[in-house]
Amino acid sequence: MSSPAESDTPSIEAGHVRLILLQDEHSSFHLDIPLEIIESLCLKPLKYLLFLGWCILGVEGVLAYEPNGDGIDTDGNLAEHEIYYFVAPDDAGLACAVDLEVIRGRTHDPSETTGTRDDFCQNLMERDPYCVWTGISKSYSSGMHIIPHRRGSEWLQLIVGNRPKYGENVTTLRDINDIRNGFFAMDMIHRCFDPRSLAILKTPNHILETTDVPPRHHEPNMPSTIRYPSRDRYTLQWLIIPEPGVASMVPNNMDAAFKTSSRKPKPSALLLHYTYGAAAVKQWGHGTDLLKNLTNPPRPSKPVPPLMGSSKTVHDRNIAITKRGRPRRSRGGRGRKATAGDGEASWDEDDVMLFCWGNSPAAKERHRKKVEETTHRMETWREGVSHGSA
Repeated sequence: MSSPAESDTPSIEAGHVRLILLQDEHSSFHLDIPLEIIESLCLKPLKYLLFLGWCILGVEGVLAYEPNGDGIDTDGNLAEHEIYYFVAPDDAGLACAVDLEVIRGRTHDPSETTGTRDDFCQNLMERDPYCVWTGISKSYSSGMHIIPHRRGSEWLQLIVGNRPKYGENVTTLRDINDIRNGFFAMDMIHRCFDPRSLAILKTPNHILETTDVPPRHHEPNMPSTIRYPSRDRYTLQWLIIPEPGVASMVPNNMDAAFKTSSRKPKPSALLLHYTYGAAAVKQWGHGTDLLKNLTNPPRPSKPVPPLMGSSKTVHDRNIAITKRGRPRRSRGGRGRKATAGDGEASWDEDDVMLFCWGNSPAAKERHRKKVEETTHRMETWREGVSHGSA
């Protein structure tokens, strides 16, 4: 059956399938994913598509053949050129989405971290004395943040606050340098993870079991002082086709192993799901203009401050946003960065993820409670002022 999204968006490239996450009458926000990649990452490819929808939109749903269709059996196989829809409940949509700038403004916590990168690495090494995937020593490895360090603690707090926790205790996860936001990793892995050519799949999760992932790559040189978790997998996966030399150094589907005697907390599943979704959006995403069109409230023009020299910091998003929209390709990969048309202020994959998670039912309920609390405090203050002046 033809739909507006099928007829008005580009045709599917050979060897790909399309997952439509959101659509309107004229466009769609979707992923075009190489079949070869999906089959290398998951033994249940339809469940993998469902997992991607859950990761990116931050809500539960079903996989369907038609918009608003009934859920299909996710134990089947994919076929080239097929189109699938992630269908969420009616009350979980983005029809009344909150603007991205409003989401960013929901927290006023300081962006400074309580530790340093050196502290981060030292704390990590109490849990990860070697690269967790290869066993390579610290001479060739370093601390790797899941949520990039440049985003800062405020961004991390927004992510944590806007996502259902599924039993994970993240009450104290507020610092960008918390070891739950990192791994100790070989330098090559670090260089490929930062541009999101690599992602880390944490299983079991709400959609996938550990057995849905291909068996882990056997690494013969792992030190005897570390071991693989008995119930969980932290699987390193390529979302692109890497160069042969790189693939020989970092094979697909390597599992992380941790220090046997350490009682330090493992990396956060919530943060890993966020970054997996962000990596998928970067490599395979298209049509982010649809997200921007969902919320475009009129704003007063911002006054231009007098020139006082450079004031840019790692947390200044305003400058970065205007520079986005330049297509970036991962070397050796087939994926394409999510685009937002020819507009000057395109979004990157982190903007997309923050927007989607910030508009989930859990996030909207959290925001509603904050508004009510603020309103109650203001009313109490006004009553006190009124009685004092009487």
